Amino acid sequence: MAQNDKKKIKTGDLPRPGSVIYNFHFRDEFSKKKKLRRWQKLNKYFMIPLYRLGVLPLLGFGWAILILTTIGWKDGKKRRTPLEYRRFEDVITIFSAMGEKSGWVKNLHANPEDVVVRHGFHRYKCHVEFITEKNQKISLMKCYVSEFGKSAKILFGWNPKEDNQEEIDFSKLLGLLSIIQLHRNPK
Repeated sequence: MAQNDKKKIKTGDLPRPGSVIYNFHFRDEFSKKKKLRRWQKLNKYFMIPLYRLGVLPLLGFGWAILILTTIGWKDGKKRRTPLEYRRFEDVITIFSAMGEKSGWVKNLHANPEDVVVRHGFHRYKCHVEFITEKNQKISLMKCYVSEFGKSAKILFGWNPKEDNQEEIDFSKLLGLLSIIQLHRNPK
């Protein structure tokens, strides 16, 4: 780890070195682009085709991975993005590690009415809600770490065995990630 990485963030703070959010926001541009290209290839040639064929839902990936179909903010083409999601109070919640810089988040902002979700064998249109209020974001993050500690460890370095929700300051993460909720449209 570079010396300047240590200056940007303390080890007790979130995100921690090695986590997805830390790597996207505090690493050098070359390593970020390299990792992003690797994920794009994995998604394009593995995740999306297997999901569309119905193989991944059969293997049980439908409970954690969804395919978000949006309209591109630059070119207007249909875009499919596999994303990890969680359900809180029967609402699909997605955490964007790249925050507002992510292409699929830009697509949601540009065309919020043209969003289709496919998780498991279910497919439907959704209403998009961007969570911007600080207290709501913090409460969702606390629910996330209490229910999905292992995923929180990967996303921002949460240690489920040692960290305490009441002692950690989640507000430092709020500017780095975006939280989006998808509500199913009534038929």
